[in-house]
Amino acid sequence: GDEPFAFQSREYLRNLVVGKPIRCTIQYTIPNSGREFGTAKLKDGGELPDELVKAGWLKVREDAGRKEENEEVLERLEKLRGYESEAKAEGKGLWAGTGGVIEVQNDLGGPEFMKEWKGKTVDGVVERVLSGDRLLVRLLLSEKKHVQPMTLLAGIRTPATERTVPSTGTTQPAEEFGNEAKQFVESRLLQRQVKVEIVGASPQGQLVANIIHPRGNIAEFLLQDGLARCNDFHSTMLGEKMAALRSAEKQAQSKKLRLHKHHVAKAVGDNQEMTVSKIVGADTIFVKNKAGAEKRISFSSIRGPRTNEAGESPFREEAKEFLRQKLIGKHVKISIDGKKPASEGFEAKEVATVTEKGKNIALMLVEAGWASVIRHRKDDTDRASNYDELLAAQEKAKEELKGMWSGKPQKAKQYTDLSENAQKAKIMLATLQRQKKVPAIIDFCKAGSRFTVLIPRENVKLTMV
Repeated sequence: GDEPFAFQSREYLRNLVVGKPIRCTIQYTIPNSGREFGTAKLKDGGELPDELVKAGWLKVREDAGRKEENEEVLERLEKLRGYESEAKAEGKGLWAGTGGVIEVQNDLGGPEFMKEWKGKTVDGVVERVLSGDRLLVRLLLSEKKHVQPMTLLAGIRTPATERTVPSTGTTQPAEEFGNEAKQFVESRLLQRQVKVEIVGASPQGQLVANIIHPRGNIAEFLLQDGLARCNDFHSTMLGEKMAALRSAEKQAQSKKLRLHKHHVAKAVGDNQEMTVSKIVGADTIFVKNKAGAEKRISFSSIRGPRTNEAGESPFREEAKEFLRQKLIGKHVKISIDGKKPASEGFEAKEVATVTEKGKNIALMLVEAGWASVIRHRKDDTDRASNYDELLAAQEKAKEELKGMWSGKPQKAKQYTDLSENAQKAKIMLATLQRQKKVPAIIDFCKAGSRFTVLIPRENVKLTMV
């Protein structure tokens, strides 16, 4: 670890000079290493190292001046020793004698850190800038305890910077605007004191935080300059604060700055009045306009339980039935968010935001746990306008074990097809006649006068002619 008072002495110097103009004078250079030694003058007239010796944060080397013959240099050394004696007598800086030891931890150290500090704001010093969105920040938790973890800027991703691959020693070139993003942050934050709003941790145990520069959140400035994109994976950690980042990104997109130089603005879709004619699944419906023209619509940014996922497939029918009860035959408003081209055996489809009496249907499905939120590509603009709200709703549904997140599917209904057994059909006919009115679901229209009907109460399926 550091020697006693190492951090305090460096802090004194950092506060004195970082970000301020100074004038340096080279006194001599070490021939072998090329290392230069000299003095520095501050704008207010102060001089280094004099100010540090006066404050008690530097010691004059004991062997200084032993072989020196220059009177001017010897006189200066005597002056510095005088400052040192005064600081020593007054117990300044490291001459205080006791204390000065700070425990420094280089990682978060486990879940206990988040339990104590998540949601809190602490002072920090940016020690290194590794890329536009990755910093090494010293968190000043107390006078005796500092933590120095790898820190990710919450809510954004910047392009990768140039780096050397340790295993091969080869240099991996930077992604476009990667070095610019790093320089942007470095020029504003390196060695600066900042406010660190702790919002969470990455799966790799890295700190995720808002780094607040005196002028605001550095992430917003990166987004406004087109040097970063929003990171959907941090949305649930940031909650409402994600909206400001989305807004900053849109500003850069509208100006086609840097990363967004090829951005094509999405046309704003008009709200179309439609009637829901069929429920295909928990994420897809058929709708008709007033003229009777029918088209297939998928909900933007969500998907229902998937057939190829063992934990989701048992909930497909429940999710579909939930949506059927809410929407079938209802008047809805459709706002087209984009079109997905055909790929990997999937048909091309239109994705849209669907609302019924002002209620967002996709959000309702996610809140009930009957749909999950799609993770879009970074350049995919065909997404729901309330995407962050959907992500937050999904997290809440998971926490509350709703719908398919419960892990407890209902036993699948097995309908007996009466059209395959004449005797059973006659028995059921008598039962149905006695009931007069029976709740049923039209499952499939085979023709204008022929359709399949499900009767859930009796667990039977029959063909009506």
